[in-house]
Amino acid sequence: MEWLNYLQGLGILLLILSVLPLLSYLYKKYQTKLPSASQIKILEIKPIAYKAQLLLVEIEGKRFLIGLSDKGFSFLGELKNDA
Repeated sequence: MEWLNYLQGLGILLLILSVLPLLSYLYKKYQTKLPSASQIKILEIKPIAYKAQLLLVEIEGKRFLIGLSDKGFSFLGELKNDA
């Protein structure tokens, strides 16, 4: 009868070990993603017409002017610092 207790303990251990991969998969699937430090910043948005906007964007210290409309994005130019 003592071997029955060992067998029962072994069964419980196997059950726990079989649930761990499932818990690991579910944790990875549903964990919240931490925001990463982005090199792209939208500094300003100015509406200029219905469904049209100007965006001032900074990427790695450089500033760009971008047009946005319902047709898509348009690169308008890079802004230079005269400082």
